[in-house]
Amino acid sequence: MAEVRGFGLGANESCRGRGVRTNIMVDLKSKILNPHIPVVFFEMVPPVKGKPEALESTLGEVARIQKLADAINLPEIHDEARDGDRTFKFVPRVEPRVLGGKIRKELNADVVLNRCVVYETDQAGWLRETEEKFGIQNLILVGGESSHIHYPGPSVIQAAREIQSAGLPATLGGISIPSRAHEVERIRRKVAEGLCFFTTQVLFDSNDIVWLIQRLNGLEARIFLSFAPVSHQRDIEFLRWLGADAPADLDDFLIESPPPAKASSRASEHAFERNLTLAQRILMDVFDNLPPDPPPLGINIEHINRRNFNAAVRMLEQLRTFYSNLIAARKRASLV
Repeated sequence: MAEVRGFGLGANESCRGRGVRTNIMVDLKSKILNPHIPVVFFEMVPPVKGKPEALESTLGEVARIQKLADAINLPEIHDEARDGDRTFKFVPRVEPRVLGGKIRKELNADVVLNRCVVYETDQAGWLRETEEKFGIQNLILVGGESSHIHYPGPSVIQAAREIQSAGLPATLGGISIPSRAHEVERIRRKVAEGLCFFTTQVLFDSNDIVWLIQRLNGLEARIFLSFAPVSHQRDIEFLRWLGADAPADLDDFLIESPPPAKASSRASEHAFERNLTLAQRILMDVFDNLPPDPPPLGINIEHINRRNFNAAVRMLEQLRTFYSNLIAARKRASLV
């Protein structure tokens, strides 16, 4: 998974479509910026590099869900040196823009790339090449793993400025960590530099995200609430290692411990149903506590491993309907 981790006139124009070259990008931008339109991302880890059959399998998976999502969100994988015990072995993956180019060409689906900007100096050049070779202009700008590490590339804000100064058409997004100190100021500062949307870390609790949305009153950038199915203790450990804020009692709530012998499917279904209920509760809490002029809201369903793909598709189907109904109800209320 990717490192899951200001509008002047020019930035505002860029966010609303200045210099746009493709109809697909215009459609995604207009959706993102319209609070009455539900927008859904489906996040998929690219397949293992060097295995053509894995790439073809991934394209088949995208074809299966493309009508359920407005865009396929592709994270950029790096071998990170995070604190804590590793829960997985780093495996080189297909470059997201290569996979994204195939998705666009073969399936005509929209794609959003996570781009860790700190590892290379010329981000404008990278985006120009990505647009010319792969036809992709939608990026989530991701920063470094730690503020204590010196990286060769720019920060998220510096990269956004570089891209805007180069006059490149782009829909720029960022990552939000609702529990992080000064997150409201971070988001508003990035929006002032042209970012139009933010995807959160995977959510398992509504307190921080409700607090954040309330303090983003008046913001035009869309906030995508991220959810992921978990079916095993290792899934929770992995998400915690990535930095997700998972409450201490989440394990007991989601996972049958220990699961009955020869009943792994029942245990997985138990975890899925509780996970889905929790996600719906978080969405309800957010919509029930919106400020007078809230930012537009979206959802991002994450597929964190192959074992959970079917569960991720089920979560996409059910949360998409639940979330869309909340958007429709709010629109109706605004017309009264």
